[in-house]
Amino acid sequence: MLLLLLWSAGGGFSLSGVTVSTVVDLQKRIIGGRPCERRYHVKLRGVAAGGSSNLCGGSLISDRWILTAAHCLIRGRTMFADLGVHPGGPAQEVQITAKPVIYTDKDKNNKNRFHDIMLLQLPSPSDVKPVALPDCEHHPKKFNIAGHAATTGGPNDERKPSKSPTLHCADIDVVSCENLNNTLQKKFQQVYQVKVYQHWFCGQTPGVDICYGDSGGGVVYEDKIYGVISFLGDRKHVCRKAAAFMDLCNPEYATWIRKTIT
Repeated sequence: MLLLLLWSAGGGFSLSGVTVSTVVDLQKRIIGGRPCERRYHVKLRGVAAGGSSNLCGGSLISDRWILTAAHCLIRGRTMFADLGVHPGGPAQEVQITAKPVIYTDKDKNNKNRFHDIMLLQLPSPSDVKPVALPDCEHHPKKFNIAGHAATTGGPNDERKPSKSPTLHCADIDVVSCENLNNTLQKKFQQVYQVKVYQHWFCGQTPGVDICYGDSGGGVVYEDKIYGVISFLGDRKHVCRKAAAFMDLCNPEYATWIRKTIT
């Protein structure tokens, strides 16, 4: 669990540069979305011994690999992936048994730095058609995001954790990350120290937002995946700040993904 959830939900705690999150941290949703179909979208669940579970999203990028956010991994929980989630069709539940692969690099002191991007390997190939990797020569200015849960906020745009059995999608515009970056730097220095070395871009559209549980979902354009939902800009209110997505067109991430899945 990366430190970013101290910013996005305020409910986690750090351990050796990694954040262990609460269940509430990960129950994100798409605000202002509509029912949609993404056969390559994966509903990820981390199930505890007592039966409680957290919710994240992910994307099949090959017949064996799911791309998601690293903070969706919670120690002590068994990961399950629901494949083929779409209207009118039953999902296939698969337990993730292979060790997750999280992208890391080294700082100037040769210590590992964790990035909020992770690959999960299925125990056997899936027959679900995967989403294509990005065409980074033509980076779009608008993307489509998706997630499972309620579609509105509470009174005064307050965040109200909730889930939906139906996948919802929404279009979101690419915007500058300057305001979000400045907020992290000025008010959340501990989080900023983790996020500053990661590679992300931002999105914001009136009436549209991510929320607790959308983490790890794909940021796509014309059936190509360009980003992974990482963290929100305002942990208390919806639709007021830009959201942040891990940038799959960054050469480090692109090379790592292709090398890992081949």
